[in-house]
Amino acid sequence: MTGTSIDGIDLAVARIDGAGLAMRATLLAERSAPLGPLADRLRAAANQHPMPASEFAAIARELGVLHARESIELLRSAGIPHVDLAALHGQTVFHRPPESWQLLNAHPVALALQCDVVFDLRGADLALGGQGAPLTPLADWILFRTAHPRAIINLGGFANATFLPADDDRTHTQQVAAIRGADLCACNQLLDHAARCVIDQPYDSGGAVAANGTRNDAAFAELRALLAPRADGRSLGTGDEFFAWVDRHTPHLAPADLLATAADATGEAIGSALRQSGVHDAVVAGGGARHGRLCAAIAITANCKVIASSDLGVPVSCREALEWAILGALAADGLDIALPAVTQRVSPSLLPSGTWIRSSAANSPPALNTT
Repeated sequence: MTGTSIDGIDLAVARIDGAGLAMRATLLAERSAPLGPLADRLRAAANQHPMPASEFAAIARELGVLHARESIELLRSAGIPHVDLAALHGQTVFHRPPESWQLLNAHPVALALQCDVVFDLRGADLALGGQGAPLTPLADWILFRTAHPRAIINLGGFANATFLPADDDRTHTQQVAAIRGADLCACNQLLDHAARCVIDQPYDSGGAVAANGTRNDAAFAELRALLAPRADGRSLGTGDEFFAWVDRHTPHLAPADLLATAADATGEAIGSALRQSGVHDAVVAGGGARHGRLCAAIAITANCKVIASSDLGVPVSCREALEWAILGALAADGLDIALPAVTQRVSPSLLPSGTWIRSSAANSPPALNTT
């Protein structure tokens, strides 16, 4: 998994017991690694900087090689001889439905791991009129459902939420039909851009600088209005980063004050969505779950208990990677992983989920030499 923050690659290995909606997933190992020189090139692509086709092709191949190399290292370090399936997200460099591009050449991974590979998991939903996002709600239900209504909040490049019904005596199919989810607002894309601009750091580690700042009320009100949910319900992506707000206020706000204002406005926008949902508690994950001021603003506004996913056995750094593995397994079982009530798709599913590379050497040990 590489997210819209473009701050690294997260990997997870899961053991899947059972099939379909009855499956259970156990995290066996995880790993995070930097993107290195690829980060700036991917960010340029995501920011719509013109580049030749040769550069896109090179980035996609090099990203695939990085996925392969880090996957092999994770399996080696965890003592896991092979996997049966790899599910890959790809780097989102454009998302404005019905167009979306998760850039990645998946073939180096298939070659390295010698297993089936599934990628481009958004494509079928987009082709059928859906938003292609968010896709994680069904995996959230597999991992986090409990006896009371609960929200799962991903504090990634964008913040998105899954609203889970209570795990009660209804059938699994009935419960899944009651799942809702939506993109909420820009999150780490905005906060990290601000950190790059005002403290020359890739991000404000732990929200330490923001913690010492003072909110500027005028700038807060402006950003809070920008972060209000879209009336049309469109999933967020290209053009929703609000970088211009940072650029407008950088000249006249102290760095700590700008970062504090951005964190407070983002946290209040997320917390407001939680408060309106009526959930009993909220589980937060993603890089933003380590940002103290952001999480405090969410908790104050939400008026419900806020729990880090790490406290439930899923490290905040790998929740999305683990869930992408779950989505791959669900797709392999023939399920439609995109929930129409979430992605706003009207048409029934007519296509299998994902694009597949089928291995002729499934269950063989991985090729350990990837170049």
